[in-house]
Amino acid sequence: MLTRWSAVLAEVVLATLLAVGCFSAGLFFPFLGAMVTLLSPLPLVVLAMRRGRAALLAGVVLAPLLLGVLGSRFQAAAFALEFVGPALILAEGLRRGRRPEGLTLGIALWLSVGGLAVLLLGARQWSQPHLVVRQHLDALLRDVEGMTARLGLADGPEAAAASAAQLRGFLLTAFPGLFFAGNLLAAAGYDAALRWLVRRHPAVYGGRVPEPWRFQLPEHLVWTFIGSGALYLSGLSRLTETGLNGLIALVGLYFLQGVSILLFWIQRFQLPRFLVVMSVVVLMVQPLAMLLIAGVGLFDVWCAFRRPTLPNSPGVS
Repeated sequence: MLTRWSAVLAEVVLATLLAVGCFSAGLFFPFLGAMVTLLSPLPLVVLAMRRGRAALLAGVVLAPLLLGVLGSRFQAAAFALEFVGPALILAEGLRRGRRPEGLTLGIALWLSVGGLAVLLLGARQWSQPHLVVRQHLDALLRDVEGMTARLGLADGPEAAAASAAQLRGFLLTAFPGLFFAGNLLAAAGYDAALRWLVRRHPAVYGGRVPEPWRFQLPEHLVWTFIGSGALYLSGLSRLTETGLNGLIALVGLYFLQGVSILLFWIQRFQLPRFLVVMSVVVLMVQPLAMLLIAGVGLFDVWCAFRRPTLPNSPGVS
């Protein structure tokens, strides 16, 4: 019994240190570190799948406390606001066998609201969220401009200033939709990675085998997409901004459905891994390919690319 509790305690400490380490990476590495920071909930969810709810609760309490001791109270609050919720939602959702769509949407909403709360908490300007977002985007653009200048990719001063002004205006307008879409991708990545891990090693993670990652949106959501498009084309400033952000968020959702369809056909034809890796690389570097995949996800409403008359697909669909 003592040995078992020692093993649980060791795993709690290790998961806490990994979560704190991932979160702290964003403080030292501006771009890559921000991506590593998004991995912060995963060690705690893995801990929950292995050792249960009590170990998870210990981890989500210890991680902010450790950040408060080693860093600052703001860092502890930021971790609690942004990543404790997703860890709890994902661990409990996988334990109860929830569908990927609901888990992804819930985690993305928490990450969006929590991220905005962290921005406001850091700026201490709760009454002016738009100003806080503007300052945050300005800082990001300065970092991007500095990096491109160091790499020798920057244009002339006048051209750079004009392009930066256009980009800044677009980002300010589309920030809610872009922020939510980015969090959707992060949430779907959490869910898909953990489902794959637990299905591959079920005995290590409590014996529960979640269903494969399969993203299927309700058909009536297409009317929301059509309505957002109508608002965007209305010509009225506020309605156009609302429609644009709605379209961006929905494109993120339909992109995930398109990826699910792509995985279905990759497994159906048993394509070689080289082609799968190349497909991932193209999706990462080519925005048009992402829009094409989102279009496939949207037109699945009418075309039913995963129609049940075909033979059943093994594994992830």
